[in-house]
Amino acid sequence: MRIAVYGAGASGGHLAVRLVGAGHEVSVLARRAHLDAIRRTGLRLISGEGDTTVTVTASDDPRRLGQQDLVLVTVKATALSAVAEGIGPLIGPDTRVIFCQNGLQWWYPMGGQQPSLPDLPVFRLAERFLACMAPEQVLGGFLYTANAVQAPGVVFNTSPGNNRIRFAPALPGLADDTAPLRAVFEAVGIASEPVDDVRRQLWRKLLFNMSGSLLALATLNKSNISRQDPELSETFCRLADEGLAIAAAFGHPLHDELVPQRMLAMLNDHKPSLLQDYEQGRRMELAEIAIAPLQMARAAGVATPTLQTVTAMVCQLARDRGLL
Repeated sequence: MRIAVYGAGASGGHLAVRLVGAGHEVSVLARRAHLDAIRRTGLRLISGEGDTTVTVTASDDPRRLGQQDLVLVTVKATALSAVAEGIGPLIGPDTRVIFCQNGLQWWYPMGGQQPSLPDLPVFRLAERFLACMAPEQVLGGFLYTANAVQAPGVVFNTSPGNNRIRFAPALPGLADDTAPLRAVFEAVGIASEPVDDVRRQLWRKLLFNMSGSLLALATLNKSNISRQDPELSETFCRLADEGLAIAAAFGHPLHDELVPQRMLAMLNDHKPSLLQDYEQGRRMELAEIAIAPLQMARAAGVATPTLQTVTAMVCQLARDRGLL
């Protein structure tokens, strides 16, 4: 397959190396020092499974790469506006595009079947993306993998043997025909189970981001700090309960499968991407992970005092460094 990874940073770089190893024609879009290093010495992946360097076509201009069979959009949500401007040349009539961002995603309102939604900035991107791809080509995606860019051109994977990608058509009512694509990832050691409901899956992941990841950022610790500290454990559970209430208000009750105390036990010994971005001075996805759920709650009349308090704190951290 011809596969383009739009945003070959930590998670995108990890996927790119694995896909090259399976013989796919992979190209990557990257920027600045990372791009220069990939062009000079290749893209390197270090994990518990080994140390691999591959040669890929690398560019910062999608027009140089041509139409693809599959495009993996793995940039942070903060870069989606630039992707909307540039992605067009990669898209042919049969291209599938997997969007793998954290938080509320631009495709969420597609199909018009959701309860009344607030006017979120991320939702306004839909018109621009759908100007260069049909709704049927859009796949909502979710990455479960722990990675960091260790140096330009070098990606370090801290979850060997436990890397997953899940995706499904974002347009409601479409039959899920993604089994052949899921097989592509399974063949390179990335687990890819079917998704029952793409919006329900979004809330499943968002509930962890808006609890464990927010508290890791607020305390400048790894995600599992919420499991280690009793007071933070209580705060985590309150955040998770509020998130469950928001999800239920928008038609996705998850109380039976996501129990806050059990969620605590699943937290990783890993710095979430929010904290990595804060430490490295990069723009942060707080609008999609914290502010958007808070606005959803207000639109639905759901009380979220803990989320409001923690969001105010972490947003001020970000503003102080010019990252929001």
